[in-house]
Amino acid sequence: MSFIYLFLVGILIGTGMIVPGVSGGVIAVIFGVYNKMIYSLTNLFKDFKKNFMFLAVLGTGILVGAIWFSNIILFLYERHEIITKFSFVGLILGGVPFLYNEIKLKQKQKINYVLIVLTFVLSLALWYFSNNIFKIDLDKNTTSQILNFFNLFLAGIIYSVGKVIPGISSSFLLIIIGMYEYVLSVMAHPITIGLRELNKLFPFLIGLSFGVVILLKIINYLLKNHFGSVYNIIIGFVIGSIPALIPGFEVTIDYLIGVIVCIFSFILAYKLSK
Repeated sequence: MSFIYLFLVGILIGTGMIVPGVSGGVIAVIFGVYNKMIYSLTNLFKDFKKNFMFLAVLGTGILVGAIWFSNIILFLYERHEIITKFSFVGLILGGVPFLYNEIKLKQKQKINYVLIVLTFVLSLALWYFSNNIFKIDLDKNTTSQILNFFNLFLAGIIYSVGKVIPGISSSFLLIIIGMYEYVLSVMAHPITIGLRELNKLFPFLIGLSFGVVILLKIINYLLKNHFGSVYNIIIGFVIGSIPALIPGFEVTIDYLIGVIVCIFSFILAYKLSK
């Protein structure tokens, strides 16, 4: 596998990491680097030079893809929020058939609709609490610094889950807890915002690193031994993320365009995940 190919795949993965509903893990699976990525992360020191070079090239591509596409998404969010959110709805729904096929066709397991409904309800509850209780306020005064640190650290751990499991979008997890637009702005301007707000970014990065290192082996074990249950849970959470994106309903040109874009986004995500 050439470094150029690996770098280009990394750019695609990084782009997928930014768009809610598009899983960077799915892109890694499609282009044949997911298993190697998991192996290199969990066995870094067994063949350090080889694994490090693989992760360095892939990681650089991911970083480039995430940064350049963050600027595009941030621009669309600021100027066409309704249309952008509807496109995300389509992308999320378009990824559901991939998860369904992973369970039913590849793993030859039954779909557990009860588990899907339960996690769907739980996802709605998380969305409600994210708007009313848990939602992170990054402008709180110094008396809430400890709470802010904990919330940002927890957000990093939650974000890391979507980095490991193919088919689940880290971005929609950030939407649920109210962190998506902030992380998007940081990714779009990593140096200026990152240095200016290091006290806010640092705990998030610690949580992300902690989640990747600690949860990687746990999730890897669950996928190997309880694949069906894990993916049923993912389906419930993915579908349950939709209300967090729908910007209400009005009879305007933006909403009409949004619905049309939603349909095209669904078709695009479905085709990409096949």
